[in-house]
Amino acid sequence: MNPTIYLNILQTKKLGLIGIAVSERGLRRLRMFQNSKKAFLVLNESYREGEYVFSDQETEPVIEQLQAYLNYEIKEFSLPIDWSGYTAFQKDVLQETLSIPYGETRSYGQISAAIGNPKASRAVGQAEKSNQAPLVVPCHRVIGSDGSLTGYGGKDNTDLKAWLLDFEKVGLNRG
Repeated sequence: MNPTIYLNILQTKKLGLIGIAVSERGLRRLRMFQNSKKAFLVLNESYREGEYVFSDQETEPVIEQLQAYLNYEIKEFSLPIDWSGYTAFQKDVLQETLSIPYGETRSYGQISAAIGNPKASRAVGQAEKSNQAPLVVPCHRVIGSDGSLTGYGGKDNTDLKAWLLDFEKVGLNRG
């Protein structure tokens, strides 16, 4: 029997439509800047991982925490993550990424050293690219060793990475 994946769309002023997918294990996918509810459904259907159902109730905890984050009410998410579909290495990298405090950054090299594989900074970059739950798993806090804002869903989105880091700096100043 195919598992049910619950979907919803959150309209935000700052990041447009955010698509949310939740399984029985936790947050499975989060996509910013979606064009529509239908486009998000089509994106998810391409994964062929279960039956997709729009549900306010099943996605409510994610929506509440995203809204609280974007309103500077929380600095850390307390949502379960559905780690199925990740390799052990990707999971190690992304769990280390979860430990980066709000408003701080770490380099790809620092992440690779922290997981006991100090020469794997490029592989860490690829693992960060596999992150299906940005914002919640804060891959925007991972930067180049020279402080450059490399990668965030591609070269075109480093402005979004900069915006998120600036957003969190404002949040730190708000207490």
